[in-house]
Amino acid sequence: MTQMNRPQVAAVIIIVAVTAAGVAYFLLNEASEPEAEPQKLKIFCAGSLLYPLNKVADAFMDDHPGIEVEVEGHGSIQVIRHPTELDDPADLLMVADYSLIPVMMYGAPLPEGGGNFTDWYIRFAGNKLVLAYTDQSMYSDEVNATNWYNVLAKEDVKIALANPIIDALGYRGLLVLQLAEYHYGEPMIFDEILGPRFDPEIETVEVGSRTVIFVPEEFNPVEDKVAVRASSIQIVPLLESGAVDYTFLYLSNAEQYGVKYIELPDEIDLGSPEMDGLYARAQVRFQHARFQSIGLDRRGATIYYGLTIPGNAANPEAAAEFTRYLLDGRGREIFEENSHPIYQPSYTDNPEGVPEALRSLVIQEPGDG
Repeated sequence: MTQMNRPQVAAVIIIVAVTAAGVAYFLLNEASEPEAEPQKLKIFCAGSLLYPLNKVADAFMDDHPGIEVEVEGHGSIQVIRHPTELDDPADLLMVADYSLIPVMMYGAPLPEGGGNFTDWYIRFAGNKLVLAYTDQSMYSDEVNATNWYNVLAKEDVKIALANPIIDALGYRGLLVLQLAEYHYGEPMIFDEILGPRFDPEIETVEVGSRTVIFVPEEFNPVEDKVAVRASSIQIVPLLESGAVDYTFLYLSNAEQYGVKYIELPDEIDLGSPEMDGLYARAQVRFQHARFQSIGLDRRGATIYYGLTIPGNAANPEAAAEFTRYLLDGRGREIFEENSHPIYQPSYTDNPEGVPEALRSLVIQEPGDG
């Protein structure tokens, strides 16, 4: 073995020291570099979608670790008001009444200009209303599909409604009660259950071949028989705790939360497209000045859910990716597993307005274009 002299040994030591210092510097700088911030995807959704949508969000984040999803539930009218009136933008809006999107957004200009909040929607799912209750509800052992409206009218029975000024479930509950009068041939169902229990009263007026339900600007119950909450997500706890006995819920939510329910006739449950002619005989008219100015009257119609990506979304690409995941990925499977099937394909009124990444998943609405 050849032995190194002292100068050679010193040179080797210097090289090793410099190399070690370089490695240490590299590792130190690597460790000190901040991790990339995840993209934030903000979703406002109808309260009736929260249960499955939170599951979809969790699965999506597992599959897309660079995106952080925030889901916030409100009544459907409130979902749209957040970006359009309350300066609270979101990347994706999902509502329980797709027809709110064109009414409230197509004519609403973006604050910074450049068009309206949106010019398209995707109609992606349906639903129907049921009457939900629990074992502890009053008359739970005798209520059925033929006497339910008589049970609701009893003075010792407490019911809950979503606020129709905020939530689609609220105005749909009113429509169901009015349609029940036609179906059962009982002209006092609405008044006996709700009429005098609000101040101002909820009035119904015959206009031609339909009945118009006038919703006052303040929707305030004056008796403890009726509890009003902002949306379905605040009603379910009332039912589960026994604070109320009955409420109208979407079938999907009744299944998801495991409460008992009575299926209503097709003629009144707002779940059968072939019954649209009958559903249209009832109409809700809001006396709120803001709603009158945008023509937000709601006529009875089949329940359809809709979504859109607002024009001022901060992260529209991630919103489109999440939507694809919902319509044609693991998200669709999760919705089906949770009693809320997704249409395949879904429908749109404006194929050219839909983001290109989603166009293969939608078809033109029948009768549009």
